[in-house]
Amino acid sequence: MDDRTRALDQIAALAREHHLAAAEIAAALGEGRPPAVATEDRRRTVLVRVLAYLGGTFVFAGIGVFIALQWDEMSAAARVVVTLGSGLAAFALAVLASRDLRFERAATPLLLVAGALEPTGMFVAFAEYGSGGDWRVASLVTMATMALQFAATFGAVRRGTPLFLVILFATLFWWTAFDLLDVDGNVTALTVGASLLLAAASIARTRFRDITPLWYFIGAAAFLAGLFDLLEETPFDLLFLGAAAGLVYLSAALHSRTLLFVATLAILAYTAWFTSEHFAESVGWPVALIALGLFMIALSAAALRIDREYVRR
Repeated sequence: MDDRTRALDQIAALAREHHLAAAEIAAALGEGRPPAVATEDRRRTVLVRVLAYLGGTFVFAGIGVFIALQWDEMSAAARVVVTLGSGLAAFALAVLASRDLRFERAATPLLLVAGALEPTGMFVAFAEYGSGGDWRVASLVTMATMALQFAATFGAVRRGTPLFLVILFATLFWWTAFDLLDVDGNVTALTVGASLLLAAASIARTRFRDITPLWYFIGAAAFLAGLFDLLEETPFDLLFLGAAAGLVYLSAALHSRTLLFVATLAILAYTAWFTSEHFAESVGWPVALIALGLFMIALSAAALRIDREYVRR
């Protein structure tokens, strides 16, 4: 299936999901209108959207500044209401907006606001009414609650933003849980990073693939950082280079520039570390690296030629 066919399938799926008629799609694409009119409409739409986002940002900033200025004067109940209550209100508005085509674009920023205010309000409630104890337990309760809430929201509205927040809170939950269990930090990074890579690779096969680049970046960076710390100063440190090369292959298979960037950066960083550790004053080592790089370039060209002339045929 080529890119055009895949794109048409996605457009058809979205049209069926949101009950869009062909005439509405044609109108949105500017069909049947003069190019100048269509261009002017698009500019007006972009301007309105930018002004709406800026207005929402300033409103949110103003609320935050007001809360910060009045924080010391508020009672415990008022602090909880102004944080957790505002988050719940934003969440309710987001759910309502996602079910109305007129306000659908407001759902994403409202969900993000809810994702920021609700856990903040829960932490405030624990701080104001808690009886002490390990803060990580409160964090586990908060992150688990938020992950379950947005998982249910994703099941109901099928949008990318709740799924993004589910991954965020689930990641924070497991990182905190491993820390509470006194698991080594490198093992935690390795495990959570690998889990994020698997989750992002699975989501990349769906229509929510737009949220994957950040999780590819965090997952690959955490996985490689944990692996390097585990293998550093051991006879097996070259396995790190193999893992980074494996991520390069994975980036090609998944068509992810983010993975390619992280893996390439990791290879360069490892090469610099290995050189400083073992060949700091050797002249032959840079020459060997150049020769190896030229060989790999030639090998990649040969692989592309074989793929083009034999595999594809």
